[in-house]
Amino acid sequence: MKEAMKESMAEVKNELKSKLVYWNNLKSRKIKAAAIVVCLGIIALKIFTTVLTFDWLTGLFS
Repeated sequence: MKEAMKESMAEVKNELKSKLVYWNNLKSRKIKAAAIVVCLGIIALKIFTTVLTFDWLTGLFS
């Protein structure tokens, strides 16, 4: 069990390192800005849909 967790953590660290290297290699500020906007949009969409789902569920049980 511990070995599997260590392997998973190592995999996550390697993935994060590769994403950081990719980010540092981007030279265009427009592409970086677009990536940030897309990420914030995805997060906002997730929050929005979660709120609507919970609102719908509370209305269902009321």
